[in-house]
Amino acid sequence: MRAKTLAALLLLALNAILAACQGAEEEVTPSPTPPLEAQLRQQLEELSTDALLALTFPGVALAPLGSGDPFPIYDVEDEPSWIIAVLGRLIGHLTRPDQPQLAAFLHLHGPVTDGEEPSESQVLELPEGLFMALIELDSHEQPALAGLSLLDSSAAEIMEPAPALKQGLRPFHQSLDNLAPDGLMSPALAVDTDNDGLDELVLLDAGMSDGVAAAFYLTFRWTGSGLHWQRAAPPLEGASANMPTQTVLDYLAAVAAATVTAEPWQDFQRFLVWQWLTSTDEPISEELLHEIADDDSEAALAAARRKLEATRALFKEAFNLQSPDRQKLQPWSDFVNGFRNATGTAVEEMMPPSQEDEQMSVQVVIMAFSREGPDMVQRRFRITYELVQSEEGWRLDDVDAKEERLPE
Repeated sequence: MRAKTLAALLLLALNAILAACQGAEEEVTPSPTPPLEAQLRQQLEELSTDALLALTFPGVALAPLGSGDPFPIYDVEDEPSWIIAVLGRLIGHLTRPDQPQLAAFLHLHGPVTDGEEPSESQVLELPEGLFMALIELDSHEQPALAGLSLLDSSAAEIMEPAPALKQGLRPFHQSLDNLAPDGLMSPALAVDTDNDGLDELVLLDAGMSDGVAAAFYLTFRWTGSGLHWQRAAPPLEGASANMPTQTVLDYLAAVAAATVTAEPWQDFQRFLVWQWLTSTDEPISEELLHEIADDDSEAALAAARRKLEATRALFKEAFNLQSPDRQKLQPWSDFVNGFRNATGTAVEEMMPPSQEDEQMSVQVVIMAFSREGPDMVQRRFRITYELVQSEEGWRLDDVDAKEERLPE
């Protein structure tokens, strides 16, 4: 009897020990490993600019120049007349559906030459222009260069330098070849516009001339051959692009350009401008010109007229990208008044288009900048645009906007 009791006590003690051990294991169990996609993206995001340039130009000594604001700038130590500006990055499934890649955009700039031929770096073995370095992770999950390509001067193609130069294509030069006046081409988005598992490259061409802003989102689609992307939208001459994402981007670009152009007008000036904007094609009065012009000189009055006309034209462009039903629901005066305090917008993220029961929708995350009293305020919104197709292409039909908290 005593033996049975002892055995039972030992069994209870063993069970208690096992339970305690199991509890201890649960306490020290590490957090779940992030999904592989997130891990790979994080590795690419954490790649330093120095490491990126070392992969792109192996063996070339580069030195940073100052703070590089707004873009990091490096010079070539063995060829100091050459500099490299790092314009930004995009991460997406650009040529591989199984693995994300990083596209870094670099602008090479050399010394001024008298000849028509662009100058060429003897160290980099490249002409000046806008280039894209494609970085991916190798079999050991280490970053490696997948190739280098250039944007041609017409912004029609991104392709490897050797075949591009052999075809006589000239590399794209910032502020010279931009669609936007005095513009700057920069990476904006990587988004799967056609839901084929590969992301398209969206570049933002933005600039300002004589106080008038311009913005164009250019979408490039991989051709499936080498490092070659062709511009899908805005369409080149003789082609057409029927993409719901481009309609949303064109709308946001027009709104951004209009609000940036109108940004300097404040208080009573802004009141007068919006009073004129909301009217139905009312001509610009001399009183309005004198009120908003910097002074009463002919040049200042002409500049004021140019800005007024451009602001109305840009808002009209955005308004006309809405469906007739949407325009009836929100007529011109209501539409323009919705941007009365706005000073600019920026697109942070775009989701692939989705379709359900013949209803197409595109979701974007934007930063909206506005003037509220003496303060400039920025807010983030997640906006879902519903679109319908018309003879002119996709048109915005409904909008659902939800504000999101900004990171602290």
